[in-house]
Amino acid sequence: MSQKTDAPPTILMIELDDDTRPMLKYNLHRRGYCVVVALEEEDAIALARGMGDRPNLILINQVDLPIDDVLNMGRHIRQGAELPSRTPIVVMAERYGEDMEGKDVKVGESEYLTYLEDGEQLMNLLHRLCPV
Repeated sequence: MSQKTDAPPTILMIELDDDTRPMLKYNLHRRGYCVVVALEEEDAIALARGMGDRPNLILINQVDLPIDDVLNMGRHIRQGAELPSRTPIVVMAERYGEDMEGKDVKVGESEYLTYLEDGEQLMNLLHRLCPV
């Protein structure tokens, strides 16, 4: 988890979906987050390395990739950008059964899968991991 400072927390968002990206960025910004958007792993690493304030959290939408591949992408970004190992990675799962809907699952020391029921669930998870 990140420590609260005067600067707004920064979320490094990897979102491939052209329809979802602007809306998600807008909603995160409205909640007080600084949002940096990347479209792929290498861009995310380069952006994170070049930032004065390092990202406090990595948010990735699953979009057509297996969950394990997306988690590994997050780990590669965190490692390649030389972010602390405690930097949370949140993956928004794309496909899941009704039994998973509305759940947040911790899958590693600081890695989470969220099976979204609605946008408020994501905001609650992000606020818990990275308070504004």
